[in-house]
Amino acid sequence: MKTTSVLELMTADHTRILKLLYDVEKSMGIELVSLMKVFDTFEWALEKHIFTEEKAIFSSYSPKNISEGYKMVPELIQQHNEILNRVRVMRKDLMWNRPAQYDEFKELIMAHKTFEEVSLYPKLDQELTVAQKDEIIKKIREIVS
Repeated sequence: MKTTSVLELMTADHTRILKLLYDVEKSMGIELVSLMKVFDTFEWALEKHIFTEEKAIFSSYSPKNISEGYKMVPELIQQHNEILNRVRVMRKDLMWNRPAQYDEFKELIMAHKTFEEVSLYPKLDQELTVAQKDEIIKKIREIVS
């Protein structure tokens, strides 16, 4: 049965991204071409996830209480920008065989994941109409699958 929960769908995507990040960690020390293939897979999944949130979710979200509902969006966009910037730095570090700030990056990802799973997704599932949720879930599946 297909899910009707934004939380469930996006949490599953978080789990997939964390597994790919773990694959990057396990690949540290292998030859560069293979390491970068693993990193590319992780980076692509992360970029699609962020795109999904910003284009499929945020653009379709119309909160009942506008000032309260939109309060978290700028913070999430800022977190996304920081995550993407850190990924770019990590890519350069890996390519130049410099130590990557992997543990700091993992902490940032985990804090962001927790924020979304505790604050954002449950709020969306609660506030969205069935039609809005169906439209968002359709967009998520187009991008993430």
